[in-house]
Amino acid sequence: MCRMELEFRHLRVLIAVADEGSITRAAAALGMSQPSLTAQVQRIERALGAPLFERGRAGVVPTGFGRTVLSKARSVVSEMAGLQSVAPPGAGSTGGVELHLGCYPGALASAVVPRLVEAHDEPLRVHVHSDPSAADLLARVRAGRLDAAIVVEPVGFEVTPPDGLLREVVVPVEPKFVALCEDHPLAAEEEVDLAALADENWVVDPHVDAGLIAALRWACGEAGFEPRITHEISDASSAREFIITGQCVSMAQPTSSEGRGLVVRPMRGDPITARVDLAWRRPPPPVEPALLRRLIAESYLALTVRNPSYARWWAENGVTLT
Repeated sequence: MCRMELEFRHLRVLIAVADEGSITRAAAALGMSQPSLTAQVQRIERALGAPLFERGRAGVVPTGFGRTVLSKARSVVSEMAGLQSVAPPGAGSTGGVELHLGCYPGALASAVVPRLVEAHDEPLRVHVHSDPSAADLLARVRAGRLDAAIVVEPVGFEVTPPDGLLREVVVPVEPKFVALCEDHPLAAEEEVDLAALADENWVVDPHVDAGLIAALRWACGEAGFEPRITHEISDASSAREFIITGQCVSMAQPTSSEGRGLVVRPMRGDPITARVDLAWRRPPPPVEPALLRRLIAESYLALTVRNPSYARWWAENGVTLT
């Protein structure tokens, strides 16, 4: 029997299943039928020689081996995106327009790309580079490796931007929420008092800018305690495992989706807030900054209903973005 050879598309399948936590949701996101996706995952598992996911009542979660494979798969996909973003001499002169867009990790990039393609007068190809570090995204824009970037920075702890960049606010105030295990005693609360998390372990992404960690430490200090940061994990699937097993809590984007053992709740009084900006350099990007900003704002607004807790927060505190 011939052994199946893994292809790039197989890596995208694995990442989609891990990110969605459900074969059904991943199939919908990939435009596949559920039986077809299930069969493909099983073929990939047979090719690799071990199960990648555990199936349970709440969905699917990566096995230990699966987490290792996913970490490498994400690295390959990221490197491929970087390779595809390298334009050969003379590229862009024919065949439509290309936009190289940076964005922080999350749902916003995938929400805005279809709007960009649909709204642009000429055929448009969008290449997305995702990075949790605003400083790295801004540096890429400054160096010309990105045409524009959507960055999120904690209010009061912003990085010093490189010279020569133009910026415009898209979302003036975005509260940071807290991610908890669904069985956590505070999971039933509509909002969580930060002081009630004094005895918790925290997991953070080591690739975020120091300002976000500083904002967490400052807010916890105002609440009377020093956060116990026990884990630094850049892989979202691995970090999620620590949270849903009750070992840690973490800061979370308010647009994060709930489910699969995890809830996302606002913190009382919004002790940590951020701002979402669009940054670009002269000459302007292929998509006019005004149009780009408007489509990003529209996409963001569509995401505010993704999490019921954020929908309530936005109804009371949100501002007009467009």
